[in-house]
Amino acid sequence: MAVDTTKNPIPFEMAQIPGPEMAKAYATKVIGSIIKKSKRPLLVVGAELFDDPVMFDKVIEMGKTGIPIAATAHSVKGFVERNYLENVYQIGLHPLTNYLRFEDWKGLDGQGHYDTVIFLGIHYKFANAMFSALKNFNRNVRRISIDRYFHVNANMTFGNLAFSPDDYHEAIDEVIAILKK
Repeated sequence: MAVDTTKNPIPFEMAQIPGPEMAKAYATKVIGSIIKKSKRPLLVVGAELFDDPVMFDKVIEMGKTGIPIAATAHSVKGFVERNYLENVYQIGLHPLTNYLRFEDWKGLDGQGHYDTVIFLGIHYKFANAMFSALKNFNRNVRRISIDRYFHVNANMTFGNLAFSPDDYHEAIDEVIAILKK
C-alpha cells in the first residue's frame, strides 16, 4: 500500500508562509513520474543524510538510474565510504543554487542546464532558502522536494513525514521503484 505523502501539507515551520504561491503535496507516484520524465534532473543531497544513513543507499539507487547527484556540505563522504562516485559531484549548496539561477549554465557535467532539481537530506532552513531563490530567480527549473519536510517554496513536495521515518523510507522506496521502471 502506498504511503499517503499528501497528508499534513502544512509548512514544517509554523510561520513559513511564502506568499500567494505555495507548494502542493503530491503522491509518490506523481513525483516519481515527473522525475522520470525530466530531461535533465539533478538530485541535490546534503549532510542530513548522516542522520539516517540508510538514506545514502537509497540515494545511490536513484543515482544508478542515471540521475546525477550533487553532494553538498560534507555529504560526499557518505558516497566515498560506500565506494560510489559515479555521477556524484561535490559542490556547495549556495554556489549550486546561484549557478541554477542562470539559463546558460552548462551543469555539473557540462551537458546543459537542468530542468528539474530534487532536494533531499538538506537542513530545512537551507533548502527552503534555496527553493525560494530558485522560485524567484529561475522560473524554468522545476523544484521538487522528496525530503521528509513539506517545503513551501518547492513546486512539488511530500507532506510532513519528519515524525514518521518508516513512512518516509517507504515513500522514497516508491519513488525509486518508479525511477527503475
